Amino acid sequence: MTVREEIINALDALSEEALEAVLDYVKFIQEPEEVEPTEDEIKAIAQGEQAYAKGEYVRWRDIKTDAV
Repeated sequence: MTVREEIINALDALSEEALEAVLDYVKFIQEPEEVEPTEDEIKAIAQGEQAYAKGEYVRWRDIKTDAV
């Protein structure tokens, strides 16, 4: 079964309300909303970039667990 077929089958089991939410999501991923970061977010991004440049970061593979 293709992914498209699996999605169509899954949609058949959803309520009308859930289908509206799915449609909203599909519209969102087709044309994501442009969001401007706040001043605080811009500062946090700059701090993160500086820390990364200094090597102050932890790699995901070093902290992830199998508990997911």
